[in-house]
Amino acid sequence: MSFWQLSDGIRLHHQLPHGHDGHGMPAVGRPDSSYHVAIDTGDDSAGDGGDGFFTGQIINSPVALFNPVNTAHAAVHGHADAHQSNDVQINQHAVQMAGIGGQGGNGNLAAGGSISAVEPASGLSMAGSGSGAIDSGGNTAGNGGDGYFYGGIIHASMVIYEPINISVVAGYDSTALANQANNASFNQSALQMAGIGGNGGDSNITTGGSASLSSSAPESIATGGNSAGNGGTGSFYGTLLDAPVVIYHPINIAVAAGGGTAEASQSNTVQIDQSAIQIAGVGGNGGDGNAVIGGNVLTSGYGALSGGWQIESGGNQAGNGGDGYFHGSLVHTSVVVYDPVNIAVAGYNSTTEAHQTNNVALDQSSSQTAGVGGNGGSGNVAMGGNADIASSGLGSGSDTIATGGNGAGNGGSGHFSGSLIDVSVAIYAPINIAIAGPHSTAEADQVNNVHIDQSAIQMAGIGGNGGHTNFALGGDIAAHLLSDLHLMS
Repeated sequence: MSFWQLSDGIRLHHQLPHGHDGHGMPAVGRPDSSYHVAIDTGDDSAGDGGDGFFTGQIINSPVALFNPVNTAHAAVHGHADAHQSNDVQINQHAVQMAGIGGQGGNGNLAAGGSISAVEPASGLSMAGSGSGAIDSGGNTAGNGGDGYFYGGIIHASMVIYEPINISVVAGYDSTALANQANNASFNQSALQMAGIGGNGGDSNITTGGSASLSSSAPESIATGGNSAGNGGTGSFYGTLLDAPVVIYHPINIAVAAGGGTAEASQSNTVQIDQSAIQIAGVGGNGGDGNAVIGGNVLTSGYGALSGGWQIESGGNQAGNGGDGYFHGSLVHTSVVVYDPVNIAVAGYNSTTEAHQTNNVALDQSSSQTAGVGGNGGSGNVAMGGNADIASSGLGSGSDTIATGGNGAGNGGSGHFSGSLIDVSVAIYAPINIAIAGPHSTAEADQVNNVHIDQSAIQMAGIGGNGGHTNFALGGDIAAHLLSDLHLMS
């Protein structure tokens, strides 16, 4: 094996060039010129926050139209009175989040392993080709999952509020009274989240394993690639759309003929929320208190002329959150048409009264969740096993030695392709009419207490949560390989 341009954390014993060892003593010449391809003991990470990626648009376009109408018209010796009271609160709240990376955990440790190699010069009886790759790093613990979002988040809410109150005295010596009181609260809240990486776990440890070599090494040695307690990645491609519409149009009319009295009273207490919570492609949280350790590799002897081995003691996983993938659209479209009508009409020398009282609460809630990765478990361990190999001669060697690839307590991945659509429509149009002919009395009373929720919970492609206090351990291997000539003798 030939080592050249080596990185930190590597302890080597090799021959110096120019025939000297630095102390005036002759030294064996440099080995053959085939260099080692890659030696990696780093790339370990612990407690890093996940990256957030967002490409698209976030749009919040609320519209509110408030146009009250109040009219009083009196004839000769008549009395017209129109009262309108409006207490309106319009919020149109919207919280929109996209492509936010998860937070990194605390109290973590990441350390790259060491490599010690002793390589004699090439000769006729020694294999001269170097190792293809030695990797004891790439371990991860407690990192937050990345969040990816490509598309748009749109919240377009519209409120049309037009109360109408009309009092008309149409005849001589008559009275018309029109009273309208409105208490309206419009919120139209929306919480939309997309492509948010999960949080990293706390108190995690990741350590790259060591490799001690004394021969022409095998083709590939990997003791890293272990992971524990990492948050799952969240990916979302599509659109989050929330478009609530409120049309509130109360009408109150009082009309009195000659010598008549008409009174129309309308009282409305309305609360419309139209809440929507939409979550898509959110990576699961990483577990706490996890440890991941790459296994050790010790080889002694001469490798094979025909290619060498693959030694794998890493690739263990424990308590990682499942990834969430969502491709499509989350749509919440709610429409409310609220149109109460109250009319009082009095003929000649008559009396009419129309009373209408409405208490309405419209929520139209919707909770839509799609492609959410499961949370990682806590207190997990993922450890690569040890490999101890002694070989000699020109034997063909083992192709593959693997003690890793174990998994424990990992959350399942969630995949969803399609659309989650919630369309709720509420039309509320109470009508109250009182009409009195000559010398008569008419009275109409209407009281309505209405509660409309139209809740919807839609969940698709959600990864399961990872278990707690799990272990994933790679096994140990001890092997002594002899040459083919020795076996034939």
